[in-house]
Amino acid sequence: MSDQPTIAALRMGNQFAFEAVFHAFHPKVYGYILQKTHSAYMAEEVVQLAFIKLWHYRESLDPEVSLSAQVFRVAKTTLIDQLRKEAVRSRLLTQGEAKGTAQSESPTENALKRLEEKELAERIQQVVRSMPGVRQRVFAMSRFKGMSYKEIADALSISVRTVENHIAQALKQLRHNIPFF
Repeated sequence: MSDQPTIAALRMGNQFAFEAVFHAFHPKVYGYILQKTHSAYMAEEVVQLAFIKLWHYRESLDPEVSLSAQVFRVAKTTLIDQLRKEAVRSRLLTQGEAKGTAQSESPTENALKRLEEKELAERIQQVVRSMPGVRQRVFAMSRFKGMSYKEIADALSISVRTVENHIAQALKQLRHNIPFF
């Protein structure tokens, strides 16, 4: 089933289509956000903000992309925005209450950090999987298994210089595909 008619109706400002989308996706999006935050209050806030954003930016919805993917992308970016705001708010409160006292990270900061680390790890795995076979193996052996260049060269019957070249190319590919890598 195509989402194009629903997306077209949303883009034209059809409130009935929006209500249908809200009722169809609210439980799924709420569950996703609750799983990430472990806070019913924050999950409800984020879901409400996500659907407000979806309505506000409805004209930019892409009819060629599944509605589910677009709804969850809005929810995910809304969650990240809220976690950042909460982390800043928490940091400012901590600084104001205990000037000069070392404080541990708040649960919100921890959740944001875990989410960002997980997304980065997934993106790295995706880029590594797109590498040519030998480069992929060399990189995995070096970075994921902790093997030295010499050990990799011996295991694959290639020269250490070839291992170095594969690692250099892999890192170049990662930097090209992942900003700030």
